[in-house]
Amino acid sequence: MRTTAHPSLRIGQVTAAVGLAAVLGLAAGPPASAQPGPGRPASVAPGAVAPADAPRVAAPGPRPSPSPAEPARDLGREVLPAGDGWASWSGTTRPDGVARTAAPTTGGAAAAAADVYVVDTWQELRDALAGRPGGTQTDARRSTVPRIVYVRGTIDAWQRPDGSRVTCADLERQVTVEGTGAPFAMSDYVAAFGPGVDPSGPLETARVAAAALQVAQTLQHVGSNVTIVGVGDDARLVGASLRVRDASNVIVRNLTLSDAYDCFPQWDANDSGGSWNSAYDNLSVWTSTSVWVDHLTLDDGEHPPSALDTVYGRPFEVHDGLVDITHGSDLVTVSHNVLREHDKTSLVGSSDSRTQDRGQHRVTYHHNHWIDIGQRAPRVRYGDVHVYNELYEQTKPALYPDGTGFQYYLGAGRESSIVAEQNAFELLPATDPAKILAGWGGTQARVTGSLVNGEPFDVQAAYGATAATPLSSDVRWDPAAAYAYTAQPAAEVAATVRAQAGAGVLPSGTPVSDRAPDRFRLAHDNGRDGLHDGEYTLTATLWWGSNGTVAKLYEDGVLVDAAWLQGTSPGRQQVTFDVTGRTDGDHVYVVEVLNPWGSSTSAPLTVRVRDAAPAKAVLRHDDRDGDGTFTVTASLWWGTNADTYVLYRDGVEVDRQALTPATPHAQHVSSAVTGLPPGSYVFTAELSNAAGTTATAPLTVTVRR
Repeated sequence: MRTTAHPSLRIGQVTAAVGLAAVLGLAAGPPASAQPGPGRPASVAPGAVAPADAPRVAAPGPRPSPSPAEPARDLGREVLPAGDGWASWSGTTRPDGVARTAAPTTGGAAAAAADVYVVDTWQELRDALAGRPGGTQTDARRSTVPRIVYVRGTIDAWQRPDGSRVTCADLERQVTVEGTGAPFAMSDYVAAFGPGVDPSGPLETARVAAAALQVAQTLQHVGSNVTIVGVGDDARLVGASLRVRDASNVIVRNLTLSDAYDCFPQWDANDSGGSWNSAYDNLSVWTSTSVWVDHLTLDDGEHPPSALDTVYGRPFEVHDGLVDITHGSDLVTVSHNVLREHDKTSLVGSSDSRTQDRGQHRVTYHHNHWIDIGQRAPRVRYGDVHVYNELYEQTKPALYPDGTGFQYYLGAGRESSIVAEQNAFELLPATDPAKILAGWGGTQARVTGSLVNGEPFDVQAAYGATAATPLSSDVRWDPAAAYAYTAQPAAEVAATVRAQAGAGVLPSGTPVSDRAPDRFRLAHDNGRDGLHDGEYTLTATLWWGSNGTVAKLYEDGVLVDAAWLQGTSPGRQQVTFDVTGRTDGDHVYVVEVLNPWGSSTSAPLTVRVRDAAPAKAVLRHDDRDGDGTFTVTASLWWGTNADTYVLYRDGVEVDRQALTPATPHAQHVSSAVTGLPPGSYVFTAELSNAAGTTATAPLTVTVRR
């Protein structure tokens, strides 16, 4: 097994009793790549560590070519099917006691064209979820604007915008240990404490500060009305922790989420005799409702449990959960996912003390593949949870080097009500099937239709035969009353799940094209009527090639318009944008055309506007007899029209009128003047529109009588 030394750990300063020599390899830093799969070297077996000469981040694999029987689908526009678990339910839900009305989950399917993104870097993903470049985590968490985010290739949460990678040591060097003047090092933290000792003081304070820096780097919030989908079979997030928080109506599909690595796990001497606890789930759902988690592959990447070492007699754990649903979240469907080689895998409900979660935590799990997991598949507090057509598979007798492995699958926690039916369990010979079900303070569960190694097995009876307090099968709810579903017979589950679960299985992309759009060409019609005014049409044309699904128009680097496109490659595709109200000057345009595979950007087009303000009008009067009563008329004979007219006499406004533009036709407006005494008067007029104001030449009128 290849290991790399954690850059901050100094072996000579750690006593042999601590047993850290192996930990140095474990805590090497953030992950370099995702679990092997499409796009990874074929010689790297599932669950193995890549050889030393493997690339730090896996290069994107070949683009899939959907078979004729399965045309590519635009997953970003898809919604949860009716009856697909609790996320399809409508009604009132109360996360953290605040009532909201839930509807079937649609994610970002209603997104406007301007809110569709194709991303292949961590910063692009963060900007898309925030809704603007440089947006904050608060922006991402609170936004309710429908958005679709397509993820391409491998995105590394530890990668800086310049392509370099942040390391654990980089974060440590930014924190000074109080009273020492020295930078924090996790090796010092480990050396300072031990079994039975809870960390405290300056080193613990420094660890917390370093952990906050990692939060800023790798934790990403997801707000409401969002769909995040991978494109192809190689879309993955490495080292990231996605957190759907305070949100509703979210879809996450067709992605590998790998190795939410914690540089700074906390030692808790009072947790089950002492445990290293990490802060990051691959995907967590907090205080959120109507969430669909579908066709994901979730794993620990290059730091599986078998690679972890023992410190203070316990595994030096650098991961938390794979999919945790907590803090009053509700109405979640978790379907067709692969969850691989992980200990605390999927938790529903974070604490027995959160009594405000009563009535929440309604979750459906179906057609998921759990491979070599230790526990929590799921463990439930308070929720009505449906678990059906799941495949649980064991291939390894232990997860950790110390021999710790499988503990249980279904955990019935406080005030939970689990209904599990038609599930398949493929257990190693040494595994006792009575351990499939475990009680964690719960009183009820109904487990029926189970197959263990191909044979019918009464899981509930086996648990009850040895449990101090058996679980009642008289559950408080019926899944069929909540949503319409059909469970497959357990005998069919293994084949179905193996064929359909995990990332890269769906024929993703778009029926429009099998690659990114080709480059469009921009043209404009400004000046064709003889005027270079501020109103014109821009036309983007692809004469032949790969079509797009969205076009975005940028003016001087700012997004000003967007449109959904129709078309089928390689046919001609065209879109027009009407531009109005531009002022005189040069305006530079580009059009970016997207489809789920990527984007292309046109060459820039400069449009020069010089006639945006009204043309110059001419003033005349009809005071032929020289008395003080006459009419002043402003005539704009041809050119850009005005929408406002103001007449001044000797610099004082005497009349104002609204006009109706009819560019480039003539425009006339008159003002009646009465009762002026003899003398000379100078009149001027201003004609205005949104682009500016144009004054007439002065007109002198002499009143003689």
